[in-house]
Amino acid sequence: MTDTEARLIYLDTNVYSRPFDDQTPNDIQAEANAFLEIIADVQAKRLALLGSDILDFEVQNILSEEKRAKVKDYLGMRNKHIENSDEVMNLGKGIQNNCHIRARDALHIASAIIGQARYFLSCDKKVTEIKQARCYRRLAKPYRTGYFSAMNPILFVEKMKKGEIE
Repeated sequence: MTDTEARLIYLDTNVYSRPFDDQTPNDIQAEANAFLEIIADVQAKRLALLGSDILDFEVQNILSEEKRAKVKDYLGMRNKHIENSDEVMNLGKGIQNNCHIRARDALHIASAIIGQARYFLSCDKKVTEIKQARCYRRLAKPYRTGYFSAMNPILFVEKMKKGEIE
């Protein structure tokens, strides 16, 4: 698969941070492992990463200097970057108000939509609920021709292994 054929995905800040979080809870360890599998596919050019200004802002505000530096190393693998714009801000406000999520989460999702990512991945259960994902998909329609999906990185990796990722 070439760079142009790689599926463009957007990872929320919490996904990039998972390998550096307390690995005691099984779900956090599983999400960290899923992230590392995703990174391996990025390195193999089967997946491409979309970054954003909101992602950079949140990473810059990670309190632990060591964790922040490690997350920034992963951010260096991004293939594309979406800057904040009126379009991102307006869509973000629409997502926040219609889908009832926090402003920063809405800006991540808006960045993924405007940046044409096929998948938005987050470890935040509220952000990836099916009801929420349907709301994002509905609001994404005017901005894109392709399908848009939000999910947990574990589910994404499971679907990839089954060949269910477009």
